Amino acid sequence: MKLKVVGVLAYDSITSEYGKKDNLFGGSATHFAIAASYLNDSVHITGGIGNDFKTDDLKTLSSKGINIDGIEKLNENTFRWEGKYEYDSPNDAITISNSIIKGEDNVLNTYKPKLFSEKENKDESYFLFLANGDPKHQLELINQTKMKSKFIGLDTMDFWINNNIQDVKKLFPHIDILIINENEAKLISKENNLKLCISNLNAMGVKRMIIKLGNYGMIYSNNEETFFLPALLLDKVVDPTGAGDSFAGGFMGYLSTVNTSEEIEFKNACIYGTVMASLCVEDFGINKTVNLSEDEIESRRKLLLNQIKI
Repeated sequence: MKLKVVGVLAYDSITSEYGKKDNLFGGSATHFAIAASYLNDSVHITGGIGNDFKTDDLKTLSSKGINIDGIEKLNENTFRWEGKYEYDSPNDAITISNSIIKGEDNVLNTYKPKLFSEKENKDESYFLFLANGDPKHQLELINQTKMKSKFIGLDTMDFWINNNIQDVKKLFPHIDILIINENEAKLISKENNLKLCISNLNAMGVKRMIIKLGNYGMIYSNNEETFFLPALLLDKVVDPTGAGDSFAGGFMGYLSTVNTSEEIEFKNACIYGTVMASLCVEDFGINKTVNLSEDEIESRRKLLLNQIKI
């Protein structure tokens, strides 16, 4: 089934213990779409880009079979982010600057995403993932689905939780799964205990959730059970910037091709999400994930299964 993602296409400058790289092609929608493209051959990406966006980067997306008709070019600059990862905390990004902090004109100031491109068949069934973004825009996009989407996944971040928590909560009854990290779960629920976090999010209308635990793994929970999956043990973590979005891409990419009435498929989707995240962090930006083979993904999946086998 078609898989649509709405999010940010950006250029990132990253510093980690493995060096510094400037103007890497990234963004939530980019990492998601590339990861998902290995599992679903009908991935559609929606987002805003500026006059400074490189044509070659659009070609990169197209080369992975990703439909780019939903990408809108505006008469502004593409969003840019600069961050670093410290040696003693390699999974926690420290924002140095971004287009908003600098007060620069960028597409996020004016871009209002449209769910469908002009060429798209609006009556075709689809899965939808709303990558991190303004919760008001995310609600507008949900309204544009007219309840025709088969499955909706949602991401958010601490900025929106701290500044627009009521708008974030309005989204919960309308989605099928919430994918956030541990800190975000605690901020929303105002609890430090993860079990209580899950209970509170359920009470807010969240049907299913994934709480990412960084290099410790992830928790998947529905109203009836909780499933823990550890992360893969890796030799090195070069750049974790797109790990969460790559996880979501792997998860939704797999889930959109199977029968979601079978609960086991959500756990299988967690495995693919974990695999794609583990591959993403081994190089800067999309350098690793854009050049994968099916054999590499399957080998990594088997490695994860062996790691948790009793």
